[in-house]
Amino acid sequence: VQLSSACPSGVLFYARTSLPSIARNVESLILVGRSENANTPLLQSKLPHLKNLEIRLKAVLPKGFPPSYDFFSLVSFLDASPALESFTLHVNEYVMTHYPVVGDNDECPRQKLDLSHNRLRHMTITGFCSAKSLVELTVHILESTHSLERLTLDTTYDYNRCIQGPGTIGKCTTSSRIAKCWPMSKRGVDEAHRAVKTVGRYIAGRVPLAVQFELMGPCSRCHTGSR
Repeated sequence: VQLSSACPSGVLFYARTSLPSIARNVESLILVGRSENANTPLLQSKLPHLKNLEIRLKAVLPKGFPPSYDFFSLVSFLDASPALESFTLHVNEYVMTHYPVVGDNDECPRQKLDLSHNRLRHMTITGFCSAKSLVELTVHILESTHSLERLTLDTTYDYNRCIQGPGTIGKCTTSSRIAKCWPMSKRGVDEAHRAVKTVGRYIAGRVPLAVQFELMGPCSRCHTGSR
């Protein structure tokens, strides 16, 4: 099931408040959101059969997402999905434009909730950045999920993928003369480098040894400049 809206806000709020009553048996769900006027609420209602959840957050300048939206509130979807095995969050370059970031003098912000996610095995975030609420969400999932097998944090908005030939998309390698990563803005490259440092300081040390962890930063060949 895919739920999206071209213009109006509130797809995430609608999905969390309405789907448990109208699509209770859904097993795979894709949500595409462009803006939210309210945080995603913690509710008693469940999506008991949901196994795969993908959330795509898109925004355009100058607005981005309203800074009043707390991305930590996305944990509500995990709490509502006791059978969830895979969680993927895509964040484009402009979503977090106005969000406070974790600073050099900050301790890692935590919001302790008595929640556990006992089936989640795979988590991927593309467009991972230094926004405090996104760091909070990641730390919470790490500390509340004992079943996690793989964590992937991609700081490049999925731009580390490249065209290697007609119809073929893969990862850029320094040995390839044909493949080249999609371009990134200077702002995007700078934020990606900052996000890599944030992961090293606040997240990497919390990843259990049994979890396969992949941190993807800017391409050393293609993202050295800016567009």
